Amino acid sequence: MKNLTQISPDCNLQLSDLHDYPLNGIHHHHMKLARYLVGRGMTPQKASQMMYDKFNESPRRRVLGSNEIEKAVLKASRTSHNLTSNVGGGFVTQMIPQKTTPESFWCTSMQLPFEKPNRRAINNAVGATPMTQYDFWESSPVRVDTASSFEIVEMLFSENDLICCGKKSTFDTNRLYDWSSSRFNFSHICPNPNRVRYGTNMEGNLSAHCRDATGQRRYIIIESDNDLSFDSKASIIKFLQVEAEAFLKMIVHSAGKSLHAWFNASECEHENWRFINFACLLGADSRMWLPEQFARMPNAIREGTDLVQKCIYFDPNEN
Repeated sequence: MKNLTQISPDCNLQLSDLHDYPLNGIHHHHMKLARYLVGRGMTPQKASQMMYDKFNESPRRRVLGSNEIEKAVLKASRTSHNLTSNVGGGFVTQMIPQKTTPESFWCTSMQLPFEKPNRRAINNAVGATPMTQYDFWESSPVRVDTASSFEIVEMLFSENDLICCGKKSTFDTNRLYDWSSSRFNFSHICPNPNRVRYGTNMEGNLSAHCRDATGQRRYIIIESDNDLSFDSKASIIKFLQVEAEAFLKMIVHSAGKSLHAWFNASECEHENWRFINFACLLGADSRMWLPEQFARMPNAIREGTDLVQKCIYFDPNEN
């Protein structure tokens, strides 16, 4: 993925998108706005000017102190740089990382992406890279429509990876070489291999599917259940592939309302964080940021139906 600051849609951000200043607590509101704008990738100069414009929209009970806004932006900038080194850290709320267990890769509390769907940004993305489901099917480097779920998963992971699969409350984790095609009848899969077969869940119990057990991020799943057509969703996936230069590994039709696009994750969590926030601005589900979150199993039967979660695009190559 390239530096998403280059394609961040903050140029579309308007004063009406920012919360109004309150009658009291202006200093606190400075920090909220500064952290948000810095998190959007704005330069300190641009963020400061936008805050001045917002402050001056209406008459205020007091005047601003010398460099009051600039100081808030500077503090927010320093905070954001500190937070980028935290696993799962973000830009808006400062976090004190507390690992699920000392050996874990992840924190007990993880901030979800803060961007909300922006209709203007969505329309721009759909118009910039028009695409259909059929286009992805036609452009797929390989066709896997006759492949089993197990055969596709074998191309996604190595044989020593601990793979967690499940449906509803039933799930298990095994080395890929210990799974067999006949036992691989799950509708969901964790896109990130486990570091251990069992970890400690939030209730303090051993579990094969929990944040503590999940290893480093391997894939980022982009999906949404919004009211866009499937072709518009395909266009947004194409936009992320092209504009963010993100490597698209696979697309799975959920046999419901969404497409699950599997993108290769970066080794840098800061870069992954920028990517998922940008995707959320375009309507992606923020909960897919959580490393343990299940995604749809390719070419599996959707639970409670006889519909296939078809894999419509697959790239076997490495990025």
